[in-house]
Amino acid sequence: MRGGGVTQLLFLARRAGRIVGGDRAVRAAIQRGYARLVLLATNASGRTKRTFLFLTRSMGVPVVTWGLKEELGRILNRATCAVMAVTDENFSQGILKHLERGDSG
Repeated sequence: MRGGGVTQLLFLARRAGRIVGGDRAVRAAIQRGYARLVLLATNASGRTKRTFLFLTRSMGVPVVTWGLKEELGRILNRATCAVMAVTDENFSQGILKHLERGDSG
């Protein structure tokens, strides 16, 4: 995706209805097997990080720490969001590829 990046893919995934955000929604997506990738804000609380690292590892869901709560919130049209899950395999793979290349934007 030329000129794209993680942020653009996340906005596209949101428009496609393939992102859930917030503690309860992400927990449910992980537990029900819908989550394909979990993003944790870098400034999420230690408790939130520990909780979701445990949940994702136990369910075999990839997790990355990316962006600030304010950035994740902006993607979801909220003030802040500490955790979000991508529920589409293609979007999650695209995001991971951008992150592997070091394209964090």
